[in-house]
Amino acid sequence: MFKRLIAALGALAVGLTFANSAAGQMSSPAATGSSATPDATQVQAQNKDIYCPDELEFILPGDYYGCEARAALARGKHKKMVGMLEESAYWANKDAQYALGLTYFNGDMDDVPQNRPLGLAWLALAAERKKPQYQLAYAEARSRSTSQEINQAAALLRQMQPKYGDSIAAPRAIRRFNHEVEPIDESAEEGGITYLRGFSPFPESAFAIANKLHEEASNDFDDIHGQVVVGKPEWLQAPPVTANGPQTNGSSPAQ
Repeated sequence: MFKRLIAALGALAVGLTFANSAAGQMSSPAATGSSATPDATQVQAQNKDIYCPDELEFILPGDYYGCEARAALARGKHKKMVGMLEESAYWANKDAQYALGLTYFNGDMDDVPQNRPLGLAWLALAAERKKPQYQLAYAEARSRSTSQEINQAAALLRQMQPKYGDSIAAPRAIRRFNHEVEPIDESAEEGGITYLRGFSPFPESAFAIANKLHEEASNDFDDIHGQVVVGKPEWLQAPPVTANGPQTNGSSPAQ
């Protein structure tokens, strides 16, 4: 299952519009490992220059810390990787919870001691989202666990759910996004510009940035069951009208 872990880590922040080109070139993993799955050396090569824009820590922290986890893996800093995955998991990133489950259950990461009950608990949390790869990994790990490990995992899961479970973590992440994106949406609706630290050396069209942020939020939250999920405002479906006419290229009108 090591290849599956590498694939899971490779999936983190793949959809993140603001990740650098090296990160964007990685494809999503299949449910199980295959010969096409990148190994650790390939992941390090593909992500050696990965950059995670600072401002996203406040807007989409699950994606930001997932990106930082990939960067830590590429540098061989596995303890930091786990720390970043835990931060990402706090903000309802199921890829992060899945990766933590594989990391602890397998115990094949340097400097990260094996803890099969903890790994099983993380995999159970990931499986809340009902994705086949999460459910398959949880079922497989459970089938390989002893009754004692299963009981220990159940106890850990009860402790972890109030912090990491979808019923708590997902609304937390959605509230954060809604709050932080509001001023960007307001600027976008007026045809203004905005600046996200680390994304660009200069201000960009608020309309274009708002679109990217809402698209990423949809990728993150649309598969959450039983939650009120943020959606892209209707006015973001078409370019804003400014004094110089509609913006059609996602950039600010010429001065």
